[in-house]
Amino acid sequence: MRYFCKVRLESGRDSETTLFLILDAADGEVPNPDKRIITESREYRLFTQGKHAKLVVAEYSVYRTETEITANLENERFERMIETGEAEIVSTGEMQIARNEKRDKSGAVIRKRSFPKWLVPAIIGGAAIFSMMAFSIGKNFGRNTAVTEMQTESVNVAEDGLIIPKQDAVPDNAEQITVTIDRSYSAVPVEDLQLKGAVSKGKANILLPEFDKTDFFTHVPGYSWGFTSDPNGKKIEFYGGQAYDFAEDTKLYRVLVKYGGGSGTKDDPYRIDYFDQLELMSAEKARGYFVQTADIAFPIWATHTPIRTVNELKQDPEAEYFEYDGGGFLIENLDAPLFETVSGAVIKNVNIRNSAIVSDEYKDYGFLVCTAFNYHYLAEDEQIYETGETVIQHCSVSHSSITIKVSEPVNVEDQTAVTTMEVVPPDVIEYDEDGNIIEPEDEPVEPTKHAEHCIGAITGIGGQIDGCYVTDFGIFNDLPDYYLYCGGISGKPAAVTDSAVYYYSAQGNIFNAGGIVGSAAGERAYDAKGRELPDCYGGNIQGCLARNIILKTETAAGGIAAEGTTDAEGALISNCYANELDFSCGVFKDAERVECIKAGTVGGIIAVDGSGRNGHLITNSVSHADFMVIGQKTRSEFDDTVRQAPAYAYYQENILTVLNRNTVNPVNPKEIYTGTFMFGEDGVFGDETGNLAYPEKTADLFSITIVEDENE
Repeated sequence: MRYFCKVRLESGRDSETTLFLILDAADGEVPNPDKRIITESREYRLFTQGKHAKLVVAEYSVYRTETEITANLENERFERMIETGEAEIVSTGEMQIARNEKRDKSGAVIRKRSFPKWLVPAIIGGAAIFSMMAFSIGKNFGRNTAVTEMQTESVNVAEDGLIIPKQDAVPDNAEQITVTIDRSYSAVPVEDLQLKGAVSKGKANILLPEFDKTDFFTHVPGYSWGFTSDPNGKKIEFYGGQAYDFAEDTKLYRVLVKYGGGSGTKDDPYRIDYFDQLELMSAEKARGYFVQTADIAFPIWATHTPIRTVNELKQDPEAEYFEYDGGGFLIENLDAPLFETVSGAVIKNVNIRNSAIVSDEYKDYGFLVCTAFNYHYLAEDEQIYETGETVIQHCSVSHSSITIKVSEPVNVEDQTAVTTMEVVPPDVIEYDEDGNIIEPEDEPVEPTKHAEHCIGAITGIGGQIDGCYVTDFGIFNDLPDYYLYCGGISGKPAAVTDSAVYYYSAQGNIFNAGGIVGSAAGERAYDAKGRELPDCYGGNIQGCLARNIILKTETAAGGIAAEGTTDAEGALISNCYANELDFSCGVFKDAERVECIKAGTVGGIIAVDGSGRNGHLITNSVSHADFMVIGQKTRSEFDDTVRQAPAYAYYQENILTVLNRNTVNPVNPKEIYTGTFMFGEDGVFGDETGNLAYPEKTADLFSITIVEDENE
């Protein structure tokens, strides 16, 4: 007996469709469809693409038949079986499918923290800005483009993977322009597709078909199909799924290009719009210019290989340039860092959401970049060339986590246990010179703990980070080796400006953690062989806030930085604040961290000073009154512009007089920083107590980081 189901999908927006799915029957039981089999079907993806409804209602009927059925049967054949009685109905049901429901690789629903409802009003302004940005980016590509989203409820998916849009009717007496799509490439002879449009002001706006990337028979991983007017063309002139103005009848031909199109230059960057294009970037250690043009969600079965892109020795810096512009779009369901090792790069407008890294590899981790190096090369002409520090601008990480733990042990249930007799040595009694018994030490000597490597939401190590926002982010290390530095933005960056962290925790085997950075020591340059050079640079943390921070560490926990001091000169921590801090720092006897054996050090801004030659100057900042500004200082200091304030003071607008004051670097008076903190309207960034100030550069990232409560 064979089973299939008929599913009617309704989006709640006056649109519906019907699909048929073959079901596997086991042990003679009548099977029922589950959410996964529906959501992974191509028909479901086509139906939901472009819709914004929270729920899809699926009404289904299960049928059994003795007739041979296969997945490639047409819907009409299934309908005929039902009408003729070849198929007998055995059960019916209904289910609701949440559009924002995410699942892990095992199929379990991933529950994310519900974002505070008081932040919702902030989305109205931010979303409008974001929509304008996205539209502006999209319409810069193509020729005479008027980008129009394809309405997927009125499309037809052809056997050659072409998604053909339904065209508006054109009156017979109207002036027309015809676009003909050559389909001679099809394995089965298919007539050319003709699309007609009515002429207005000398042009007809015609929506082109697109190619189904989920059709594995026609899709080439990492590459994209597009259209060209040249039969021998090698580049995309017209992108699928977009509308163009045509002034005359035109014939278009299919063309296959790397990534989503483009040539990798500054004026014509490679386009990235599908997850496997990121994998091609990784395989090719991509160089050049890239721009993301759509939201990207990794399928639950897909895994990501982090992209490594490092400058080679070239005398022309432009020859080895790398820039990735996320375009303000999302990347979701990542299971590994987006970039592994980079140098001299620019990464901007990237938004990572709903992602989780779980690994047993002990190394540096950042969701955006693990390690950013600044290399110095000695060229053949004896000149030294520098890649420069990687610049990371206007990026966000939200509703994500990094968990480092030992891999699951091998199942040994079926293995026979072998035991041996335990040999217990006799008590050994030692005597001193006077014949007195030497008592054993009450406490064993604490073993040496190994610690290195760094973790952060944006980067693990390195990077000049500006205007970034992190929310609902967690770090947990369960390996026996400790992590040295963990930070809400970065473990150990070159510098951080105008950035915010909200809802962040770091727990487990961690020595030092801070709300913004683990270490503010700055960075060093490296030679071509990876050896550290003596010069140190950076170390500035300016215009940043950390809020609702939970740190459970062993050595140090700081509101802004766990560890200060640097080998660079004139490093500042300025125009910053941290509040709503929950610190548990020290060595504890029990896992519940109740009985403390050895206390660690905490600080409202800096927890401890490190081994750097120069201390940090803290200025124009607000430190929580429950903590010392610097928990344990040897070289760092703060001036009289720093305020210690109770919790309620953070909600008063005069906090801006501290945070937005000009900061002049005493070592370099020409280096002046002005805070960008602002208060929005009621409810923008606050709670029942009132509003809180936040960096202006992060305001439009709020809308991107929101995830609706899946339990509603």
